[in-house]
Amino acid sequence: MRWLLLLALLVGLAAPAAAAPAEPRLILVTLDGMRWQDIFRGPDPILVEDSHYTDKDLKEAVVGAWASGPDHAAALMPFLHGLKAAGGMLYGNRDAGQCMDVANNMWFSYPGYNEILTGRADDSITSNDKNYNKNITFLEWLNRQPGFAGSIAAVGTWDVFPYIINAPRSGVPVNAGLAGRYPTDTLTARLALEAVRSDRPRVLYIGFGDTDELAHIGDYDQYLAAANRTDDFLRQLWEAVEASPAWRGRTTLIVTTDHGRGNRPDMSWTEHSSPAYLKMFPDYLSPFTATGIEGSGQIWFAAIGPGVSAASPPAAGSCFTQGQVAASALTALGLDWRRFDARAAPPLPGFGK
Repeated sequence: MRWLLLLALLVGLAAPAAAAPAEPRLILVTLDGMRWQDIFRGPDPILVEDSHYTDKDLKEAVVGAWASGPDHAAALMPFLHGLKAAGGMLYGNRDAGQCMDVANNMWFSYPGYNEILTGRADDSITSNDKNYNKNITFLEWLNRQPGFAGSIAAVGTWDVFPYIINAPRSGVPVNAGLAGRYPTDTLTARLALEAVRSDRPRVLYIGFGDTDELAHIGDYDQYLAAANRTDDFLRQLWEAVEASPAWRGRTTLIVTTDHGRGNRPDMSWTEHSSPAYLKMFPDYLSPFTATGIEGSGQIWFAAIGPGVSAASPPAAGSCFTQGQVAASALTALGLDWRRFDARAAPPLPGFGK
């Protein structure tokens, strides 16, 4: 019996140690001001035909690339529309009874990004000015947690991101706005891919901006082209994740937007602001002061990865908020979002158990 115990001990010592559990990773991507209508319906035929926004050559290019065939939306954004078949989710199609809104009362970028990254609306944020955010984002909180410190990074097209994330206080490196003018998402995409392939942070935030810039000048064709380029980048990004042992099988990808846009086929589609904001500045977009730019508080959400349960998608008829992104991201990382902020909005259905 004694020699059997000795043999068991020797075998145990010789056996390789159990592999450490894979560390969950997260990539959060935003497309600034990307309308749910274009995500789920594809190119708007009225805007495509309107000569105010479209010259002949570009109109023919849009029709040939994205406005013909059986599924215009999937032609424009094939990666996002392929997520459901791959076990992910794409939510926010109001034509199908889905609903997701911002909770802040401004309906533009800084308040939207703050809500995404903190889990709560802050109605004291009433401008896009370069003021350092007094609120703590989940990126900043993660950067102070064991196992995450020093492995959080952000890249973005807009030069206000360092202020929203409060780079000096948070210690999160934010590479943003270096190109100076749009279209600059190409540089943002390059930096993001380099981060995945080389730096390998555990959490990466990527903020694209060309869709908003091009919409504001009323260039619908180039707005669609920017959306299509970003969708193709998401494909490349996910392929890079799947090709990397450091990322494959442990990375959750979340994609959303900071605000919507006007939902009428006139100049309102180029703008976005709430009644609360327009009442502060009655001379700005005065025809819309009473109602705001209708539709610009409406958003959408997509996700794929091990942090997402395809068996528990959000139910049609429910309405979710932008603030739920932060808790969803933390839950995908295997963390209790309440440790970050118990007052934050809870995770979206499909995240956690």
